[in-house]
Amino acid sequence: MKKFFLMLALLLCASFAAADEAVIQGPESVQAVFHFKSGTPDQTREFKLEQKGNVQFLTIPASEVPAGTQTIEVHHPWATAKAGEEGFYVFCSGMYGTFQERENGRYTNSAVVMPTFGVKTPRGAMSVILTGLRYESRQVADLKDGVYRVFPLYDLTNLVNDVVYSDIGIEFHLLPQTATYADMAKVYRQFQQANGTIRPLKEKVTDRPELKYAAGAMEVRVRMGWKPVPSPVKEQTAETEPEMHVAITFDRFKQIVDEFKRQGVNQAEFCLVGWNIGGHDGRWPQIFPADPRLGGDAKLKEAIAYAQSQGFQVVAHTNYSDAYSVSHLANRWDENYLLRKKDGSPNTYTTWGGGAMYETCPECMFKRFPNEDFPAIAACGFRGIHYIDVYSTVNPRTCHSKDHPATKEDFARWTREIFAKTQKDLGGMGSEGGFDYAISNLDYSLYISFFNPGNKYPALIEKHVPFWHIVYNGFVLNNPFCATTNFTIKDPVTQLKLVEYGGRPMFYFYSKFKSSGNNWMGDADIGCATDEELRESVTAIKRGYDQFESMKDLQYETLDEHAEIAPNVFCSTFSNGTRIVCNYSDADFEFEGKTVKPLGYVVIR
Repeated sequence: MKKFFLMLALLLCASFAAADEAVIQGPESVQAVFHFKSGTPDQTREFKLEQKGNVQFLTIPASEVPAGTQTIEVHHPWATAKAGEEGFYVFCSGMYGTFQERENGRYTNSAVVMPTFGVKTPRGAMSVILTGLRYESRQVADLKDGVYRVFPLYDLTNLVNDVVYSDIGIEFHLLPQTATYADMAKVYRQFQQANGTIRPLKEKVTDRPELKYAAGAMEVRVRMGWKPVPSPVKEQTAETEPEMHVAITFDRFKQIVDEFKRQGVNQAEFCLVGWNIGGHDGRWPQIFPADPRLGGDAKLKEAIAYAQSQGFQVVAHTNYSDAYSVSHLANRWDENYLLRKKDGSPNTYTTWGGGAMYETCPECMFKRFPNEDFPAIAACGFRGIHYIDVYSTVNPRTCHSKDHPATKEDFARWTREIFAKTQKDLGGMGSEGGFDYAISNLDYSLYISFFNPGNKYPALIEKHVPFWHIVYNGFVLNNPFCATTNFTIKDPVTQLKLVEYGGRPMFYFYSKFKSSGNNWMGDADIGCATDEELRESVTAIKRGYDQFESMKDLQYETLDEHAEIAPNVFCSTFSNGTRIVCNYSDADFEFEGKTVKPLGYVVIR
């Protein structure tokens, strides 16, 4: 009986809350601007909005997009502001700006890791979710002659057969004027939970022991071997393939394990990188045999078994998004599985260890390789949050192949198939970034943002906020920035960002390996060329281990609030009530009887 009355009280409270919630009335319509090739004038049309509760729905049918349209802008009246007005805009990338007076400029967020952004002007506040044709979208802030416009832009220049394959759909979730960027991010989190796309980590680990282990362990990547990057030979053969640099053999990896145990680092998930033939990005999609210069298949299995006997989880780095012609040496090269441009040529965008890097079609890769590769990978002993490179750090790609044309939506669907099979067969799925088209089957992201916290901000942007992390912390394990790799040997600001964003630490032996060009994970590095260097590297890792041990329970919690509570002082509030105050200023900050030192933090339980 007590349980009955408790449930009745909860239902009554819920109904009263719903009744008290004021409906925010939005405008009746939006404007869509259709842009064509130079010389053809723009077309501007009004589209009615359908409002249900505090959500406005927009549909622009694919059939109503004029032939020859190159881009479409959608302008909501609440997302326009005069310079000097109060308010802000925040993009899915975490880039944040206000409507301050400044020179004309434009910021385009092309890396749409999530199809959502937020904006607040004196006319209203809202969280915007792009539901239809999302993969062709961009997010834009534009300032011209004292007027800001914040809007989604749809680029239709790379569609298969120039066919608009989906209606444009947008939801405008209207919010009170008190709304913060955290409130806007939580709208999208709730949207993703309501449609069943994501489940809390607390639920997922109940029947997934590998994920439970990973949630309580740092990620430690071990780069074992690599050919020169960029490669001096684009199309490699047996005669022209450059020599592989051997950094860590399988026997040396066992010594890394010993040093971890010696220094009291008792839990970590090791990811072996470049263990495969040709080393890191050496001959994809050829994987086996394990490179003989590292010790070969037998030594690899021995090393994995040894690490597991010491209490560590060991996983592999592989790749299906890219291919190299040198894989013909094992009959794994097939030009038919390559993505094609409109002119029929394959997509190749850079030169890496294996030579010219060709983009591949996920449908072709899924149908050919995992059924062959995954049993062989498992037979080596690998088990945990298996890593497949690239996918979640790029927007879905278009394929114009006559044999297997694919829209970006098709690309996303087949990538999800790869991710789901990886989880099922190998224990878990990790990839490089936070693009959320396969988030339902993504357990871990290597880094969410390529932006370095110490870098200059782009035009119209004033700071970076943990927008992605407010959505997905507590659902997907993640390291927030490339720069926070090996965070304990980085500058104090970078060290602090990992804590502020609630990240899972990631260390990387030989993160810096390129022969020339940018080291996107930073110039500070760890290695093990000598025993002394190995000891020093593990000592740096041990500092991160001790710090993580004291707060690793937060991997299960959502990041619910984040705010600048004083100049250069930020407070992150988690769902269990824990608060972390990070002080980026040059003076002590007093908070609830605690002193937060400059470039320091306090955890308040």
